[in-house]
Amino acid sequence: MKKLLALTDIHMKVESQTIIGLDPFENFRRGLNHAITHHPDAERVILLGDLTNSGTMDEYIRLAEVIADCTIPVTLMCGNHDKRDNLTAAFPDTPIDDNGFVQDAFVCGNTRVLTTDTQFGPPFLSYAHLGQYCDKRFSWLIDQLQKAKTANQSVALFAHHPPMKVGFKGMDQIRMRDDKRLAETLATVGIRVHFLCGHVHRTISGSWHGHGFTVFKSTCHQMPLALENPDLSLSTAEPAAYGVILLTKEGIIAHSEDFDIAGKDVRPSTDTMPDT
Repeated sequence: MKKLLALTDIHMKVESQTIIGLDPFENFRRGLNHAITHHPDAERVILLGDLTNSGTMDEYIRLAEVIADCTIPVTLMCGNHDKRDNLTAAFPDTPIDDNGFVQDAFVCGNTRVLTTDTQFGPPFLSYAHLGQYCDKRFSWLIDQLQKAKTANQSVALFAHHPPMKVGFKGMDQIRMRDDKRLAETLATVGIRVHFLCGHVHRTISGSWHGHGFTVFKSTCHQMPLALENPDLSLSTAEPAAYGVILLTKEGIIAHSEDFDIAGKDVRPSTDTMPDT
């Protein structure tokens, strides 16, 4: 069994700036420290996009301050709040594909892990919060899926934007716009994948066209369960979390850990057992 750690929607800001009273820097620092302390055997930490709130170089520099202490390799991904040029300038070792997209593929056990770039465009618009795979990214994805099928590998497909609707009226409007084309592509290649996403700031799981999916909470602020409210700015200070992904011979398992409340009362307790 192999293990990956997933942290998403960090929304890093410059010093003294907060989001609904929460400090993105401190939240991310606590979350990452908890993750690598409790899961030092993880193969990799994957940051699923919205690394910063506004994509400024100063925000990426603050992000780098936290990542510098990480003892596990880190993979960065783009979200709708990121600026690709600043991201790659601040982190010059970030893998990019032949077309300049922040994408990577690696094999972990019997699983091909794909970290995909869903930032809208081209053209890239700073105000466009929905996601997209353009023709070049679809070509890259098809090549990776075919390699996985040939090698009989499972596929863990990381994407900041989920392609499926998740029941939030507002967030569903800014999901990945290529949902139909993506479903058709997977069917044509003839492979099942497990999607691992961020963007929604809520722990969500389900299936979509026969593919499993997991959406992780933010390390900072969360989306309240107000399904019919179209306001994208709704936020709540519910517990932040990170994901623990287990890659087994049988498939892919995803857990969510609320790191600020985790492990505060871990002990055997006989009162949880039925009376005899």
